[in-house]
Amino acid sequence: MWLIILLLHILRFSYAFYDTNLINTALNISQASYCMSELDKWSCATCSNTNTYETTIIKDEELLIFGYNTEYKAIFIGFRGSSNIQNWIDNLHISKISPYEEDDILVEKGFYSIYNVLRPDVYRILNVLTNKYGTSNILLTGHSLGGAIATLFSFDFCYYNVSYNTFYIITFGSPRVGNDIFSSYFTSCNVNSIRITHYYDMVPHVPEEMLGYKHISQEVWYNEENSAYQLCDDFYSEDPLCSDSCAPIKCTSTSDHLNYLNISMGNNGLC
Repeated sequence: MWLIILLLHILRFSYAFYDTNLINTALNISQASYCMSELDKWSCATCSNTNTYETTIIKDEELLIFGYNTEYKAIFIGFRGSSNIQNWIDNLHISKISPYEEDDILVEKGFYSIYNVLRPDVYRILNVLTNKYGTSNILLTGHSLGGAIATLFSFDFCYYNVSYNTFYIITFGSPRVGNDIFSSYFTSCNVNSIRITHYYDMVPHVPEEMLGYKHISQEVWYNEENSAYQLCDDFYSEDPLCSDSCAPIKCTSTSDHLNYLNISMGNNGLC
């Protein structure tokens, strides 16, 4: 089984199948989620007209935007990242919990707490939107903390075998979410996952590997200028030639975290 998954993984993430238009679509949605707390209509700089905006959830200091992408014919959820990156990292929980039936699947306690508060409202809105647009395909995306919450929802769809299909999960500068068992289980779901990292961005390096955390696949690492990218070999373990190459002492950049594909990210980003 693992050999089949590996072959599918290699095929799906060859350079020919890396859809830069889809990446930009997800990035625009991710940044739009930072802007919608200040706006009451879909009018921000990254609020593309290929997206039909539907509604927003604001709960437990997290904000989510929902809508429909006409180009890919998928419902989207954009998860907002933290409003203060440094404070968020300083206050990050490092403790893991086991909320699943298999008690060896461990996830970061703070991320799961936010996800769990949002879960009922997310499913309520998805029930409405899947009926409205006649599709169960969901595009999940988020930057920073938003990427972690998006990852937990994608895992949720697979683990609980719900009726929603993760069309793609695309995250930008996401922290690690769970342990190696969580990552392996996620891989076995055969989800279309793309985890974008940027040069020396500090956030993908928390919580630390030495504390028992491991990223999900598939990492795509961009250079400092956002002019070139590398598809990383992280099926079994994190690729030491990609973002992990700057660990443990060089991965300290907040400016790289707030600039993805030359889009300024965050509350003070491009709105």
